[in-house]
Amino acid sequence: MRKIFEGIVNFMEENGSIQSEYKDVYIFALQTIVVYAFNIGTGVVIGVFMKEFLYCMIFLAAFILLRQEAGGYHAPGWKSCYFLSCGILVLTLLWIKEEFIYQTYITMIAALVAGIGIFLFAPLEDKNKPLEEEEKKALGKKANHSCDRTGRGNGISDGE
Repeated sequence: MRKIFEGIVNFMEENGSIQSEYKDVYIFALQTIVVYAFNIGTGVVIGVFMKEFLYCMIFLAAFILLRQEAGGYHAPGWKSCYFLSCGILVLTLLWIKEEFIYQTYITMIAALVAGIGIFLFAPLEDKNKPLEEEEKKALGKKANHSCDRTGRGNGISDGE
């Protein structure tokens, strides 16, 4: 796959669209776009297969935004990250799909505990993604803001 991206970036450089010193950045950007598209595409397939497309898209939007801002566990490789993310998505959709007694209360308590944890501890460092002090402060503010918006959207937080 890298060879294809290198070919695209070389073509862009030859046409004067990019400068040669930024080739690695563009290759990384293309790889990131493909990974995101593949992950979102997988999410769409899971949502359609489980007949929970709307909930799937809502969850993915919140999950992607929060994971970018809050940090936390970073899997050692893309395969384990991919399968963990798919597993989290399937479990979440199963939770939504199956109804049982006290489900709403358990969900509200879990969301409250998770929100408090995010406000107190975000962003979390990981050995695969260390953070500098300035980065921690900036990401902490973003994570808290994302968590607050997500909570308000779900009727969990009073907000402002």
